[in-house]
Amino acid sequence: MNRLLFIYSALLLSCMNNKVDDKSETKTIVTPFVSATDTCIDFNSLNTKIRDGLIPQKEALKKMQVLIPLIRNYYYKHNGQDFQKSAWIFPLQNYNAKAIGGKDGSGYIASGFNYFDGNKHGGHPSQDIFINDKNQDCLDDVTKKPVNVLSLTEGIVIAASTQWDTASNLRGGKYIYIYVPSINSFIYYAHTNKVLVNLCDIIKPGDIIANVGRTGLSAFKKRSPTHLHIMQLKLDSTYYPRPVNLYKDLLTIQTQKK
Repeated sequence: MNRLLFIYSALLLSCMNNKVDDKSETKTIVTPFVSATDTCIDFNSLNTKIRDGLIPQKEALKKMQVLIPLIRNYYYKHNGQDFQKSAWIFPLQNYNAKAIGGKDGSGYIASGFNYFDGNKHGGHPSQDIFINDKNQDCLDDVTKKPVNVLSLTEGIVIAASTQWDTASNLRGGKYIYIYVPSINSFIYYAHTNKVLVNLCDIIKPGDIIANVGRTGLSAFKKRSPTHLHIMQLKLDSTYYPRPVNLYKDLLTIQTQKK
C-alpha cells in the first residue's frame, strides 16, 4: 500500500471514529497520525508528476484533495500564524513595485493557463519583477550582492526544485511553492538562483526563501533580464488551483530593506 493510499485510509478511519457523547454534547475526533514531512514529500512528488505530465488531471486533483487538508492541519498545529495583507512584504528585498515588468500589470495573462498542464501550460498568470543586473551575473549592479527573494506571505513550503541545468526544458528553473492557509492559495516563486528553504518549513512574511537567478528554459537566455516570476493560485471549493492577479497587492505592500 503506498503512502497516499495509507493517508486516504487514515482519513476515512478518522471519520468513522468521530464520536459524540450525548450527555456532554462534545465531539471526540480521532485524528490519524501522518508525518508532515511525508505529506510534504508526497505533495512535492505530486507537483513534479503534474509538472512533467506524468499523471492524469482527475487523479492529480483527487490526491490534492487528500493532501492539502493534512498540510493545513499541520500548519496550525505547529504554530503557523495567519497574517493580514497589511503585513505582507514585497518579494524582493530593497526593491518595490517600480521593478514590476510591463505597464500597469500587463504581464499578467491568465488565458490558456491550467496548473494541471504542468510545464506545457499556456498563458502567463503572474508578475515578473526585475532586478538591476545588466551583466546578468545574478548580482545587483549597485550592491554587487545577490538579491534576496522574500516570502510575500506566511505559509508552509510544499514543493521546490533546487537543481537545474541549461540542458533542462523546465520553465521555472529552481522554484518554490508555498501554501498559504489563510487565503487557501499557492504562491509560486520561480527562476531563483539558490533555494534557501526546505519542504515543510513554516514561513512568515519577509522571511528569506531564495535569491534571484536566471534558471529556467527562457530565463537563462541573454534576451531575458534577470527577474523573479511570482504567481498566486487560489484553490476553489474542489481544491482546483486557479490564478489570481497579484498586481494590485504588490503596489501597496511594504518594502523590506537591510
